[in-house]
Amino acid sequence: MSVEYRNFQNLPEDTKPTNSPPGTWPLQGILMDRQTARPSSALICFLSSLCTALLFIIIILFTIFTRQGVNQMEQNMEVKLRNLSLGVQSRVEGLSQLGSQMMDRMKVMQNFLNGIKESKVMNNVEEIESLVIRIVSDEVAGSLSNDNQRILAALGQLADQIFKPNISSADPLCDWGWAHHGSSCYLLIKRAQPWSSAKKDCEDRKGHLVVINDEEEMGFLRTFSQFSWRLWIGLKEEDSAWKWVDGTSYDKTSKFWRNIEIDYWYSIWMHKKHGTWEECGLLAEGNQFGHSHCSNDFPYICEKKVS
Repeated sequence: MSVEYRNFQNLPEDTKPTNSPPGTWPLQGILMDRQTARPSSALICFLSSLCTALLFIIIILFTIFTRQGVNQMEQNMEVKLRNLSLGVQSRVEGLSQLGSQMMDRMKVMQNFLNGIKESKVMNNVEEIESLVIRIVSDEVAGSLSNDNQRILAALGQLADQIFKPNISSADPLCDWGWAHHGSSCYLLIKRAQPWSSAKKDCEDRKGHLVVINDEEEMGFLRTFSQFSWRLWIGLKEEDSAWKWVDGTSYDKTSKFWRNIEIDYWYSIWMHKKHGTWEECGLLAEGNQFGHSHCSNDFPYICEKKVS
C-alpha cells in the first residue's frame, strides 16, 4: 500500500490571522463592515443646518405670535383710554354748562329781588302818601289826639315794611321783609297792639298770627324772641279750651307752657281790672308759652304759607 503526500509548499497561503484566537474571526469581519458604513460629514452638516433652520423658524413664529398678542392688547387699551377720555370730556362739558346755567339763574334771581325791593318801596311810599292824605282830610272832623294816633300807626307800618328785621331773608318765595322757614313765611311786627288788633293786622297781610306746630318751628322762632320778651301768637282760650286761629288741632301740636302760676295770678288781676276773662297765648321769655289778657299790648308774629 502506498501513501500519497501532498506538496505543502504549493498550498494557498492562509489568510487567517495567526494571532486571533479561535472563534473571533466572524465578529471581526462584521466590525470591519460597520466601520466601512459610517455617515459622511456632508450628511452631518446638512442635518445640523436643518435643525438650526427649524429652531430659527420656531423662534420667529413665536416672536410673531407674541408680537401680535401685544399689539392686540395695546389696541384694546388705546380704545378703552379713548372711550374714557371721551366720557370725562363729556362730563366736564356737562358740568360747565350746568355752572353757566346756575350763574344765569342767579343773575335772574338777583334782578328779580332787586325789582321786588324797588316795587315794594314804591308801594309803601304810595301807601304812606294815601294815609297822610286821608289823615289830613279827616283833621277837620277828628280830634288832634286821634290824628296823632293814626300818624303814629302809619309810621309804625312803614317802619315794619321798609326796615325789615335782621332775621328776615331775601327769599323769592316770601315777600320782602318776611323770613322763610319750611312751607311758611314769618314777619315780626314790633308795634305793640292788643291780640285782636294783631290778629286783624296779620289777616290784612294775607296771613294769621303764628301757629307753632313742633319743636323745629319753635327753634326757628327763637330768633324773634330777641326783639321782645313777650310776643302774641295765634292761640286763644275759648270755652275753657285753647284753640289755634287757623283751626289746627291744639291737641296735635307740641306744648311749651312755662310755670302757669305766674300768668294765673296776673290773669286774675286783669280780670278784676277789665271785668272779662279773656286769655290769649303768647311766646314768653325762654321760648315758652305764656298767656295774658287779650287787651294787653304786645308785639306779634304773623305767618302765611309760601305762595
